[in-house]
Amino acid sequence: MSVKLHSEQISKRLFISVLIIVMSLLCISIPLIVSQYQHYNKARQALIEIESLKAVADLANRISRERGPANMAMSSTPEQLKKNLADLQTYRDGVDQQITETFEILKQSGFDSLTGKMQSDLKNHLSIGRQYVDVYIDTPIEQRSAQKLDDAILHMFKAWDSSYVVLKSMVKQAASKDTGVADYYTLILILADLRDQAGRLASNVMAHVTFKQPIPSENIARALQSEKQVKYLWDLVQTIQPEKHETDEFTQLHQNVKSQFIDLGIPIVLRLIQESEYGRPYYLEGTELTTAISGKFLTVIDFQKYLLDHSVEVAQAELNSAKNLFLITTSVSLISLFFAIFTMIYAQRKVFAPLIEARDMIVELSFSHTHEGGSKVEHEHHQAYSLYDALHKLQYMLKQRDAFEFELKSIANTDNLTGVLNRLALDDYLKIAEQQPDYFQQLCLIIVDIDNFKQVNDQHGHIFGDQVIVSVAQCLKNNVRGSDLIIRFGGDEFLIVLREMNMEQTLRSAEQIRDAVSKLDLTVPDSDLKISVSVSIGVAVGAESWMELLAQADRSLFKAKARGKNVVEGVIVLIVIFHYKRVSV
Repeated sequence: MSVKLHSEQISKRLFISVLIIVMSLLCISIPLIVSQYQHYNKARQALIEIESLKAVADLANRISRERGPANMAMSSTPEQLKKNLADLQTYRDGVDQQITETFEILKQSGFDSLTGKMQSDLKNHLSIGRQYVDVYIDTPIEQRSAQKLDDAILHMFKAWDSSYVVLKSMVKQAASKDTGVADYYTLILILADLRDQAGRLASNVMAHVTFKQPIPSENIARALQSEKQVKYLWDLVQTIQPEKHETDEFTQLHQNVKSQFIDLGIPIVLRLIQESEYGRPYYLEGTELTTAISGKFLTVIDFQKYLLDHSVEVAQAELNSAKNLFLITTSVSLISLFFAIFTMIYAQRKVFAPLIEARDMIVELSFSHTHEGGSKVEHEHHQAYSLYDALHKLQYMLKQRDAFEFELKSIANTDNLTGVLNRLALDDYLKIAEQQPDYFQQLCLIIVDIDNFKQVNDQHGHIFGDQVIVSVAQCLKNNVRGSDLIIRFGGDEFLIVLREMNMEQTLRSAEQIRDAVSKLDLTVPDSDLKISVSVSIGVAVGAESWMELLAQADRSLFKAKARGKNVVEGVIVLIVIFHYKRVSV
């Protein structure tokens, strides 16, 4: 009995001793695990916030860069305008898409309150800035001024200012500013400001350089302020960047900004300011200034991109480190607790065999559980990788399909014989035009019909007839503007759609076409017979609808056919007839 009691006392004492050890381990382990878990959560939140900040910074940069194609479009010559407008619209579509994507990122990252601010302030200022740009582009060249151009540029500045306010608000709301990546919150703000100030440098003088006018003192002050700000921010980046993260790539990119943009790009603007102050002609035009500064400006963009990407990499490394430390702390704590509990059970029961057996069973079960868990993780990883690979491949296939559809559409909208547009292209154009009120009131239409074309086909064959059509089409191409639409409307009939032309200009254009066609002198194949070609032209300017405009032009063409050749009638209709004639050689 005493042995039993003694054994029970010893068992209790051992149990109490082991229990004390277990409780001590719990008191040490739990705070450590909680602390490491909090650290891990902060690192995870920091990565989410850094990625969100990078997304907003990328958006701010994209909005800032929109000033480039906008300036190109506003300072374009008539020959450059169509292409530059297309480039501007493409860029705007990309910005709008990025705004939508950034909204989703902010919602998922817990910055719901900022989406409303972006929706109300940023998008509103961006829309206003774009309206100013569009109004300026639509303004006739003779009515444009440097002040109007500068106003449009300043309103685009406000769009970026709104995005920068959102960026600063995110930094203020960030919950992980006390983590190891805290310096990058400030760095992202500095980079966004550096990128925009560098872009503003040339924009501040763009308007008056374009119009070859002296630069006002206000604009000079803004430009010089941007110059000082760029140099200050450029030096500040190197100061804030931790030395351990100043890689060879960082040093090289930082030096590129110095050698290319600071030393070569900024002097371009300073020289223009100096030429303005001394009343000398500018050595660059507006579009040339944009082109010259953009090449130097790429170094700033590359430097910014590297640092933004690097900040995410650092945040990811911090997260991985915190995760590993949390797992190690948890594992060590659990193992220690497990050993203590095992010892407690062993001491209480004093049965080695069962304890050893139990230990083996626990180890086996533990190993089996770990193995199963590892297999599951490995399987899930493999599944995730396979899905990503499939999505990547699908994306590639969709791009190929889009390119193929675009090619097919281009082929479908082009007349195979002449290379001008066909009626399908005209239908697409009218679908867009009909959505705009009063569009046709400012539209000019010229109908060109080849005279006596049936006789050409009947007497000389369809092959020569095709040659006549191609020659006339080439005359049309050579005597209209690049922005005008040439459509093969029928077998021997063409439509020319023009905008921003009055009746006098339209008549003059039709007369040029008439003259050009009349000078054609085609030789019939396998003969010495030469054929001169003539056309009848009908003109209409302004109507309530496309059908009315077409009807007016068609009536004009009918009158032209009825009256004879080389005739100009009335103020609404140009009537010119060229006759078909045969000349023997």
